[in-house]
Amino acid sequence: MSTSGLRPRAGVVVAALFSLSSLAAVAQDEACADAPRVVADLKSAWAAGGLSVDAGHNVASAPLITPARRVAARLRPESEVALRAPGRRPAGHAGILDFTVPSAGIYRVMSSERAWIEVLSPDGLPRPVYMRPLRCLRGEGVQKELIYRLEAGLRYTLEVSAVAGPALDLLITAEPTR
Repeated sequence: MSTSGLRPRAGVVVAALFSLSSLAAVAQDEACADAPRVVADLKSAWAAGGLSVDAGHNVASAPLITPARRVAARLRPESEVALRAPGRRPAGHAGILDFTVPSAGIYRVMSSERAWIEVLSPDGLPRPVYMRPLRCLRGEGVQKELIYRLEAGLRYTLEVSAVAGPALDLLITAEPTR
């Protein structure tokens, strides 16, 4: 059976995928260029040092972290962590942390590693992702970002899973205004 008829089509598909990813990268670059002060504020917040904590293995053992301070979290094997949020969790490391925010608004959760991240409300339900991130922070070491609309005075739970290694840096920060 000949597969020579498939090769030209495969090249077209690869070229189309490359074009789409290039367009997405250009759109991200334009989004970053449109908000230089926001990008500068986020880079500055990410660059600041922070505390080291042991992430919890269940809700009761979750340490309370402070937004606007980078945290180096030590994780456990996922099999040892009682995660509540549904979702995709391949084997890896995981941990649970709690936080509150000082005022209602839009908050960005940033991670130094690729991870499955869930923010849970006090009732245990996952918060919807408000919007997707600016990917221009990848060069600063931010591998994952998610943005949420949060309320003041509530204790939220941050579940991190599917992390390849036993540690990662996290930052929860109020979204800067343009």
